[in-house]
Amino acid sequence: MRRPTFVTQLLAINSILIALTVLATSAAGRLDITAAAERRQYLVIVAGILATVLVNGLVLRRRLAPLQAIIETMERVDLSQGGLRASGRTDTEEVARLHAAFNRMMDRLEHERAEAADAVLRAQEDERARLARDLHDEVNQALTAVLLRLQATALAAPPELAGELRETQAVATQAMGELRRLAHELRPTALDDHGLAAALRTQVDTFAAKAGIDARLQLSGDVDDFREDEQLVVYRVVQESLSNAARHAEARHITITVRRKGAHGVVRVSDDGRGIDPQAIRGHGLAGMRERARQAGGRLDVLTTPGGGTTIELELGCTIPSAPRPARRAWA
Repeated sequence: MRRPTFVTQLLAINSILIALTVLATSAAGRLDITAAAERRQYLVIVAGILATVLVNGLVLRRRLAPLQAIIETMERVDLSQGGLRASGRTDTEEVARLHAAFNRMMDRLEHERAEAADAVLRAQEDERARLARDLHDEVNQALTAVLLRLQATALAAPPELAGELRETQAVATQAMGELRRLAHELRPTALDDHGLAAALRTQVDTFAAKAGIDARLQLSGDVDDFREDEQLVVYRVVQESLSNAARHAEARHITITVRRKGAHGVVRVSDDGRGIDPQAIRGHGLAGMRERARQAGGRLDVLTTPGGGTTIELELGCTIPSAPRPARRAWA
């Protein structure tokens, strides 16, 4: 059962009080409604009560409108977007204090959330780097030793075992290649050694060869001039977008565009897949990508239409707006 609003409750209480006051006054004055003249007076009293209730309702709604506005603002709060604050008319001290308290709370929540997200992302990258080192330095070296032993054993093995040993060598070589690939995905050494442009080319070429999807990379401007944290964000966003396109979108063609002009950069990953259901827009790793973008002072948007493909757009060096901007359907 729907509960009455605060305005409705106040209006009902005030109406009852007004009616009781007028009726008590009329009773004290011994108003006789049987006489024609006094019936007209009674109608005037009833009209006055109705007019008073109407004016009272209008005044209440106007005075309580700022509270309704702040309730609507609270309902729109999304900490993953950030920047939403209470604003508008504050005619009373209580409403002004409520706005100020709400805005201070939002500042504190966004600050704490940003610190927590930053710590989580740093921990993830540290763990990725540790796992990549372990895979490269320990597991890969162990497999190399196994491969060398197999080669030595194959030289002295009887002919009936030589073929099986060669097959085992091939499996070990394949496992080493997979480990190198995993280590590269966990921590892209090309990004550290050769810069963002080379790392993206390697990433896109490897993805296209493995997934069998036509993936094309277009670079504009000196993308290696991105800050270190921005380069890592660009790399991870492209990585996650390509993975989503291969696993979920059933795309056949993907275009990756990276543009940098001055302090501003734009990254777009567009596919011709089946698009993302708007009800599931928070999935597919998008929350993590948005967090990375925010930590680098950027913004990530998803432009999708079911059956019409998906575009992931990352902007760096931009000013984050106070409210989520409307989705666009075409490039500016």
